[in-house]
Amino acid sequence: MTYTSRFIGIDISKSSFDICVLPDRHSASFSNDTDGIARFIALLARLDGVERLVLEPTGGYERSVVDALLAAHLPVAKVNAKQIRQFARACGQLSKTDTIDAFVLADYARRMETKVLMAPSPAQARLFDLVSRYRQLSHMIVQEKNRREKLGARTDARARAWIEETLAFLLQQRQSVVDAMEACLTSDKDLAGKAHVLMSLKGIGLRTACFLIAGLMDKGLMDKGQIAKLVGVAPVNRDSGLMRGKRMIAGGQKPVRDALYIAALPAIRFDPRMKAVFEGLKTKGKPAKVALVAVMRRMIIILNARMRDHRATVLDA
Repeated sequence: MTYTSRFIGIDISKSSFDICVLPDRHSASFSNDTDGIARFIALLARLDGVERLVLEPTGGYERSVVDALLAAHLPVAKVNAKQIRQFARACGQLSKTDTIDAFVLADYARRMETKVLMAPSPAQARLFDLVSRYRQLSHMIVQEKNRREKLGARTDARARAWIEETLAFLLQQRQSVVDAMEACLTSDKDLAGKAHVLMSLKGIGLRTACFLIAGLMDKGLMDKGQIAKLVGVAPVNRDSGLMRGKRMIAGGQKPVRDALYIAALPAIRFDPRMKAVFEGLKTKGKPAKVALVAVMRRMIIILNARMRDHRATVLDA
């Protein structure tokens, strides 16, 4: 039987990945290496009407598969694992195996709207790797500082010296990563233009600009509501009947939101518009954290609009 649209779920692990093709209900397993990915791409070439391929983030194990799919110009999407699990429960699917997970992913692709990934340029891919390394180093630095704080008076001097030595190395490497991020921006005209637009807003420095570029590649392609939800700074309604619940933010991209939080702190001090938003909400009795989130939301909306204008200018040139 010939189908006009096919949806493929891909459940990826360290050594292999399972796929399910709907509505064919065809399942297969491939090794998560160059040969296995090549066989998978060859299988896809024999299928007509592949409308969407969906997978979950797996901490990096999916990257080779995603890169190969994007290089083949296939419509691939990543969906948060929590959403997939909730979807499976809603469908009554409580069992969990690799084959079942691949089916659930394919079924999600068939029933739900998903956003297709954009293939990054070589410079964007390099910047993404650098941002990831910066976050890893920052996490290790915090761990070492915590260990240093917990040292007692009778701690062996060598143990203290080793921690200091490790901290010095991590700090030096993180600075090298920052230098590499700056070089990456200056080496690519497109990234340099985006960074310039982002840093035109007070509070946004080089590192925050890199985090935003790496985390939100499609800035300027969404409206203000979509960008706020993507970052996770849009208030979520919690109403039922006559009850009006407290609005709270939920979901979104935490690394981007964390970077935006750091940028909002100086913004409310040095940007009159952001300070007015913050002080206005505080005057109305809103908690400081609520007012700060409102500033973050205003900042990302402004940045999205500026990026849209920048994109239009580049296309017209």
